[in-house]
Amino acid sequence: MKKEKFFQMIYLLFMMVVGGVAGAAIVKYVEKLGGDFIGSLLYALFCFYLAFFLTVVIHEGGHLVMGLKTGYQFLSFRIGSLTLVKQDGRYAFKKFNIAGTGGQCLLMPPPSDDPLQVPFVLYHLGGGLFNLLTAVIFLPLGLWTDFFYLKILFVLLGAISAYMGVLNLLPVKIPVATDGYNILNMLRHPLEREALYKQLRINGLMYEGATPAEIPAELYEFGGETGGIYEGMEKLLKASVCIEKREFEQAQKLLEEYLEGPNLLTIYRLEANCELLFCKIMNGASDDEIEKLYDKELKSYVKTAGKTQISKKRLLYAYDLLYKKDETAAEKEYAAAMKMKNTYPNVGELKSELTLIDYIRNLQGTERRTA
Repeated sequence: MKKEKFFQMIYLLFMMVVGGVAGAAIVKYVEKLGGDFIGSLLYALFCFYLAFFLTVVIHEGGHLVMGLKTGYQFLSFRIGSLTLVKQDGRYAFKKFNIAGTGGQCLLMPPPSDDPLQVPFVLYHLGGGLFNLLTAVIFLPLGLWTDFFYLKILFVLLGAISAYMGVLNLLPVKIPVATDGYNILNMLRHPLEREALYKQLRINGLMYEGATPAEIPAELYEFGGETGGIYEGMEKLLKASVCIEKREFEQAQKLLEEYLEGPNLLTIYRLEANCELLFCKIMNGASDDEIEKLYDKELKSYVKTAGKTQISKKRLLYAYDLLYKKDETAAEKEYAAAMKMKNTYPNVGELKSELTLIDYIRNLQGTERRTA
């Protein structure tokens, strides 16, 4: 945990330094040109945001192209929270987001009796490679041209692409694992490949409409200790099945076992704690247990993730209705969850969550079971 936070601090410091140097260079260049300083500076700022947006699109596009090239099936393409999905043969825009990510391209690997033979390097490498290719093209063009408007745009696009490409291919966790880290991790630990393959298959089947409990049980078996960041992940996934089946005590046991494991990424730890909090509420844990778990860090994560993730609305609905006994606050969370019905990209998850929310709603007026 301390090591991961150290790398996060280094990463943020590096971003501040790079941003400061880039900003100072742009200001100096604009001053040198003379003329409308404020107007030129505003244009440079606009180009920065445009270049950043294009860099994210190119990065996720790289994953898409390389994934499709190696036999993967398209599921969704997300920039920010805007998500393009393909469901029932038709494309539609939905809304979703994951903390710590500017975008995401989700693909489903092809069915295979031997997951270790399914290609994975190009899919993960594609984003960073496309960014570096963009940098190789646009940085020289930006330095070569004397036309101010193109120079600023091209240099920023090239510089941001180079930065994102290099950073993404470095094997680090900040706080999510980079593509470079994923590749190195799976090369070192072959069972990690199988674990990721099965997770992507599960996710793909859920996008097609299957709930966690409807997915074949063999996809939840990872074949032993993986030795990497997906160590014990099957417990987290099995817990989602138990929660859907309302086997909350078994789900709590699996989640507690998972959280005792090594190599936990911050985002996985927070997700597990969210589900553990829900199970403790449903199992009638003491007030002290619930308040201790629902600390400042988890509250911040739930608040952010709850903007687009229905599972967090389900958690908050149970927290307000069954634990806090605050029906007014609970109804706000219920209404927010219902608003997500037409914009949620993961059909199977949506079905499972709506069923759970209805179950919680039917408990209204009953006394919460206490330990």
